[in-house]
Amino acid sequence: MAKNTMKNINQPTVKATQVTQQTEDDKPKNYPISVYVTEKERDWLDDLARGLGVSRHSLMQYGIRYFMKQYRDGKIEIPTETKTVTEIQSP
Repeated sequence: MAKNTMKNINQPTVKATQVTQQTEDDKPKNYPISVYVTEKERDWLDDLARGLGVSRHSLMQYGIRYFMKQYRDGKIEIPTETKTVTEIQSP
């Protein structure tokens, strides 16, 4: 068995191919992010995804994209509050 693996050790195992043109992906690259949710929220997401017949991952992707579109379209307002903090500087 050893002589079969050593027989053609100096020959390339794959034929060289000529690169004619580099292709570019039509779709933008996706980047992973993390988000923390409570156990109840995770369970609810799992139940919803199971009921829809999709993965939790695809449901969260949809939810994030839906939220961003609604926000960009002015259909969602995010409540914010500005707070002022006064600090004493040490001498």
